[in-house]
Order: sequence, then structure tokens, then C-alpha cells
Amino acid sequence: MHGWRARIGLLVPAVNNTMERELWSLVPEGVTVSTARIACEREGTADTMREMEHEGKAACERVIMAEPHVVLFGCTSASFYQGAAWNAGFQKELSDIAGVPAISTTGAMAECLQRNNVRKVDVVTPYVETTNERLRRYLESEGIEVANLGTFDMLDMFDHARIQPSDVYQKVKETVSAESDAVFIACTQVRGLEIVDLLERDLGKPVFSANQASFWKAFDTLGIDPQLDGYGGLLRSLGTQTVPDISRKTA
Repeated sequence: MHGWRARIGLLVPAVNNTMERELWSLVPEGVTVSTARIACEREGTADTMREMEHEGKAACERVIMAEPHVVLFGCTSASFYQGAAWNAGFQKELSDIAGVPAISTTGAMAECLQRNNVRKVDVVTPYVETTNERLRRYLESEGIEVANLGTFDMLDMFDHARIQPSDVYQKVKETVSAESDAVFIACTQVRGLEIVDLLERDLGKPVFSANQASFWKAFDTLGIDPQLDGYGGLLRSLGTQTVPDISRKTA
């Protein structure tokens, strides 16, 4: 069967048309992606963010029919909006539902920054002010200071995909500060993955995107090195490692 090496269960908002395509473009031989859509409104309001908790669990119940070895909750804002303690609890709830490790994009973001000793970061987002402030608070709770924050200030989450990589590149160049250790491009709907390598070369510092961090954490959890080049140093850092037990838990 397909997925003999590993199977990833991906949970994405119904409006998202970026993350799934990018993940499929990176998975190596023997790895599959099964996607369940999270019902949500187009506008990234506080109510929409909170409703994704219930809808995300429902999507997880559907995706486990494909027997994934890891589950990835692919919405940055929904996973940081209610804080670090909530996100940790939500990841555990998804893991309990699926019987396998569960990752949120925000959890992956925090871990990749911490593992790379980032204490001060510049951030680029598509979000409105309220959501940006929640992201700032989340990072601060993880011991990471936001130096500069640049935003496209867009409430419609579907429109986040309309932002071109060239626009993201320019926004990063306008936002980056000399004192930051790295740059993070937020939102799994934003096409940041394809320019992180160029930005790292041009800026001389690490650059991470929401999807890149999510995929890194998924492959790291699975113990798989997809041998990726051209997508930033984070994905290149996945080396040979001891393969963990990814078998499904039994009752």
C-alpha cells in the first residue's frame, strides 16, 4: 500500500489551499498525506479561531480512518490564539483521539525557534492587529521577544493565499531588524516556503515559515530525513536519526 514508510494526517482549515500542496511537494517516497478539512468561516475573527477547537477535533476523528502515524493541525492563528497552555492541551487531545503524536503549527514554530536558540525574532504575518497581538504574547510566553512585526493586515483567510511570494519577500526585507536572531513568516496559507532559502542567503540569518516548521516537526517526529535542499536550513537540518515507534496505539 501507499504510505508504507509513514502516513501524515493533515488537518487544515477549509479555506486553506496552500499547506496541503506544499506538503505533498516535499514528502519522500513511501510517505503519504491524508487531509481532513476543518469547517470554518473565511474571516479570521476571534470566534472563528475558537470554533476551530471543536471542528479540529471533528476533522481528527475523520482523518484517523487513514491510520496516520502523526497528525498535524495546520492553522497557526487558531493554535496560538488562546495561549500556550491551551495549545499544549489541544495537541494532547488530538493525540488522544488519534492514538499517535499530534503537532500544531504553533507548537512547531515555538520548538524550531527554541531549538535554534532564537531569543529575538522578526515576524511577518497576514493578520489583523488583534491576532498579531495574540501571536506576540504567545511568543513572549515562550521566552521569545518580537523585535519587529510586519503585516498585510488581512481579515479574510482565503485571501492570505493571494499574497505572492515576491510580496512576502519584500515585506520581510522591510521588516527585518539588525538585532533579531531570525525571521518567522506566519500562517499556513501564506506562500513563504518557496522563498525562505533565498531570504536566508540575502539576510544572512535563519528564516522560518509556518509550513516549513510544521513539516520539519512532522518529519522529525517520524524519524524521516526527506533530504530536502532549497527550502531553508531548518529542513536541511533533518539528518539520520533513530526511527521512533510510530505504530498506532491499541486499546
